[in-house]
Amino acid sequence: MKTIISFLTVFILSISSSAIAGEHGGHEKGGHGDHEEGGLIKLTAAQIKQAGITTETLQLRPKTQVLSAPGVVAFNAYALADITTLVDAVVHARHVRLGDHVKTGQKLVTLNSTALAQAEAAYLKAKAEHNRSTQELTRLKKLAQQKIVSQARLQQAESTYQTMHANLAAAKATLYSYGLSKHDIAGLIKQEEYGLLTLRAPHGGTVVADDFRLGQHLAAGSRLMQVVDESRVWVEVKIPETQLADIKIKQSASVMPKGGSAHYSGIVINIHHQLDTVTRTAGVRLEIKNSDDLLHPGMFVRADIATGAGDNALLIAEQAIQRQGSELIVFVEEEPGHFERREVKVGKASMGMVQLFAGVKQGEAVVTKGAFVLASELAKAGSEVHNH
Repeated sequence: MKTIISFLTVFILSISSSAIAGEHGGHEKGGHGDHEEGGLIKLTAAQIKQAGITTETLQLRPKTQVLSAPGVVAFNAYALADITTLVDAVVHARHVRLGDHVKTGQKLVTLNSTALAQAEAAYLKAKAEHNRSTQELTRLKKLAQQKIVSQARLQQAESTYQTMHANLAAAKATLYSYGLSKHDIAGLIKQEEYGLLTLRAPHGGTVVADDFRLGQHLAAGSRLMQVVDESRVWVEVKIPETQLADIKIKQSASVMPKGGSAHYSGIVINIHHQLDTVTRTAGVRLEIKNSDDLLHPGMFVRADIATGAGDNALLIAEQAIQRQGSELIVFVEEEPGHFERREVKVGKASMGMVQLFAGVKQGEAVVTKGAFVLASELAKAGSEVHNH
């Protein structure tokens, strides 16, 4: 956020400086930005790209019928992983901290376990005995074909081999149960230290729980960390019994944090099958895209759930609307690089969209992204003119 604010500040100052220079020294070709009476801002193609300004041509579209209700953000439990030890151990080393972002397979913590060291030793012994029994069986098969050894001796060797094979499989299964991977087991012969177990991230995400210390003894089953993928979060909403029939799985939804203006889109993924007997409401779960990582568990939001389509209307993204004093404004691109300030009358925001009643008309290109930059630059330029 600080980076974005810094960028906007630099961008706005660069435009305003050029505007002031134009007032005192004339407009030069290729300048950074010009102003004319009536709230017209002129930008170069490079400036438009730098500010991330995009426009949308106004068209009539069906107005979405919406059911609004308060909601609370929660972790997506399907993307939440407990990091636990499957063997009694002592914490040997920490590789990440609370709040760190981790990738799939990244080291989280290394443990030291006497039980694991004994299991690894048992595996290596079983592997050596299995190799010897394999070699012996191969040798005796060749001799039996030449009638040099008896079938009884060959059968005894086959029995020994089967026993060693079973012992090896059991030793390997024990290591798997303690959390070692196939790659870890394959590298045991080359290791110089035994009993070390490194726990890794099962998927990418953020470390949201971290409750252990170096040297701490942990019993098998103890949880050390939690890693969650926060790219999608859940929002739990309470819907009155009388309105529950309007809610369906996979309906579009959006949420807006209290005190904020950004909308986050998603869908309905679950309707609870039991009502609260006191409030006569049912829980509805939304899955919401959290691309900016600004939605966190416990936050209160306003949730809008689309329940149908109404009459056609001129609709625009809520972020296109800017406030200047008591006026609501948008910016219309009259021609390439020429943005005109327009005062508008709008309806109530719904699903991140607002209806336009006056100030613009169908077919005009309205700025949907970057309107804040234009509004800030216009306000600053007006302040500088007033001061002069």
